[in-house]
Amino acid sequence: MLIIYLSIATLTVLVGGGIALIFKAREWEFRSVFGLTAGAVLGFVLMLMVHQINEHRYWTIVVLWSGFLFIWLLDKSTYWLGKQLTNEEKDKQKTNWRVNITLIGLSIHSIGDGFNLSVASEDKEFGLVLALAILIHRLPVATVIATPIRNIYGGTQTLFRLTPLIIAPFIGAYVGKQLLEGILHGLIEYITVFAAGTLLHVVMDGIQGGTVKTDGKIHYTAKLAFVIGLIITLCAYIFIPGIEHDHAH
Repeated sequence: MLIIYLSIATLTVLVGGGIALIFKAREWEFRSVFGLTAGAVLGFVLMLMVHQINEHRYWTIVVLWSGFLFIWLLDKSTYWLGKQLTNEEKDKQKTNWRVNITLIGLSIHSIGDGFNLSVASEDKEFGLVLALAILIHRLPVATVIATPIRNIYGGTQTLFRLTPLIIAPFIGAYVGKQLLEGILHGLIEYITVFAAGTLLHVVMDGIQGGTVKTDGKIHYTAKLAFVIGLIITLCAYIFIPGIEHDHAH
């Protein structure tokens, strides 16, 4: 199952990069993609959390927000590092540096995605839900970084420069597989919740429009797409075998 997840993870990067190349700066399409995926990811996270809260109570919330905080700090650190390294550079060089540093940060994030997919492949109860959320959120992540890469280097180099995002999940999956077969095996349920928490950051970015410039307000297109994504995902809940019956006792 893990190899299937990793193959889809590769495909989502290519599709996300393709969206950036095809739609370019068309705001309606971008807001729709980011809003829709953000709603879908939130739906999958909610599915997972309902059952985990019943099982582990308040510890689930603590672990969930720990995952969110981890990704938030990684994102802020990447932004801070890019700003520090480019303070003395010219505008064009500054933009190039920031894009490259962001790509490094997202590649580290993608190693985490690979680790989380290895968790999903081991978790028999909630693995499919977690995997779907991880795979869906990778699409707008690829679009976010592909957009400035396209603007700087052109379309021909964009997909080539996305290669780290494709390779990184395989590295994370290998590391995750080794750890889960060893010292982390007994913590699989908590690691699943932590992984779900790391996805909340993309929900916040998605509903705000992703790469589209805003005035601080959430555009109605992103709102509508977000609601549609959330509703579709929650409706699809009944088609995920066995999940709705877990822990019914």
